This record gives sequence, structure tokens and C-alpha cells, in this order.
Amino acid sequence: MRRMVNSGGGQAATAACALARLGHRVSYAGAVGDDETGRLAGPRLAEFEVDLGGLVVKPGAHSQEAFILVEEGGGERTIVWTRDEACRLEPGDLDRAQIASCRLLHLDGHFVEAGLEAARIARAAGAVVTLDAERVRDGTAELVSLCHVVMGDSGFAQRLTGRDDPMVALRELAAMGPLWAGRTVGERGAQMLADGEFLEHPGFAVEAVDTTGAGDVFHAGMAHAILEGQGPRQALATACALAAISVTALGGRTALPGRAGLIAFLNDRRS
Repeated sequence: MRRMVNSGGGQAATAACALARLGHRVSYAGAVGDDETGRLAGPRLAEFEVDLGGLVVKPGAHSQEAFILVEEGGGERTIVWTRDEACRLEPGDLDRAQIASCRLLHLDGHFVEAGLEAARIARAAGAVVTLDAERVRDGTAELVSLCHVVMGDSGFAQRLTGRDDPMVALRELAAMGPLWAGRTVGERGAQMLADGEFLEHPGFAVEAVDTTGAGDVFHAGMAHAILEGQGPRQALATACALAAISVTALGGRTALPGRAGLIAFLNDRRS
């Protein structure tokens, strides 16, 4: 082992940090234990000026932790992680007024019951609801139906629908309710059905140091694009660009750019 970085992680948490770095006002809702990892989680989010009003501490629970080995020269990872089921975000933990005040709610799908409740509150208040979709759990299909934008990993749509063909699976995913339904495909970029139109954007070529959190940051890029009023084609470009920048340093949050850095990267790649 040549180098070690101790940093915060998590799908929604890293997306929150990326959005805050881009200048958005961001609040985080999640659960941690009262252990050392949990005590560090709040300050690591606060470094990015993320509001912690929705962060719940579960007494006696162990916070989720991951040990990630990164291959030098390409950024590929091996992940060892642990999760305590006692460290769950429950519907009763939600700050309903906070959720009702947001313009966009981003979910990671881990705690489905809390996600369903949050999505209902946000939709009723007129907010856009987005989902970073990976695992299929009880209630995931219902959660998808409440989201305006669902972007899964490369195989999520197939796992959810039972279809082998990824394009057929994407169409069925879109038919469940999302206006935009897509998938990330690693360095190849992302594909999406938006209002019935198939779109794709290749990944941007960069020297990858560590791909940890790249997907989380991609979702932050999609949320940023939506909040900025971008259409689906530009949103894919923005998300792919933000993810590409994020892999250029060790640690999932180390290379997160500000708004000017993201714009400069996109302008440079267009020239």
C-alpha cells in the first residue's frame, strides 16, 4: 500500500457534497451510529457547507464503513464494506418541512420506506425527485414510479424488469413513470430515454486515479443540470463531465470542482 486517504463517502452524501461545491444550498438526510465513524460524518459534510438538519444519530448502531483498495494506474477498486441494519433511516426520522421546502430531492434507494415517504412529500410540494438506483428491494418499483428521473447502474433496469435486453429494460423502466430513465456504463458514459427519445453521451477521457464515488458525482451532475434548467442532452454531458473530473484524484470527494471548474472543463472539451 503506497498511500491511504480517510474520507467521507456514501451515494447521497457524496452527491450532496458535489452539489454544495457547485454552489447549491444542500441539506442531507441520513442515519449514522454513535461511533467514531458517525461522529466524523457530520463534520465531513459540513466541510462542504451541507446542512445537517436531517442527519440522525442511532444510539448503539455502527455506522456504515468501507475499505477501498484502488489499483494504481487505472483507478479500479476493490471494496470491503459493512452495514449495521440498526443504522437505518426510518420514515419517522424525516424532517417533513425540510423536504417540502426543497426544489429537488435526490434519493439513493437504500432505505425504501423512508425514500417512499420523502418522495411523496417532495412531489406534493412540487419538487423534482431523482433516484440513484442500484439494488432492487421490496418497494423499489413503487419508488421508481414516484421519481421524475431514475438513473441506474448498468444492470439495474434489467434486474428490476427481468428483461435481458438493456434497451427493452430501459423502455420498461421508463414506462413505470420516470420522464428520464437511464443507466451509467462506466468509462463509456451514460444512456437515457428522455420523453421517449434515446440519448447517450460517451465518458470524457481523463487520467483516472480513483473511480470511487464517480457514480455518486454523476448523479450530482444530473441534479445540477436539472436545477439549472438544462435539457436531457446537456444534462448527460454535464453529469459525465462532473464524474470525469472527480476521478482525477485519490478519494471520492477530493477533486470535486466548483461551478467555474465544471464550466471550464466542458468548454475545453468542446473546443
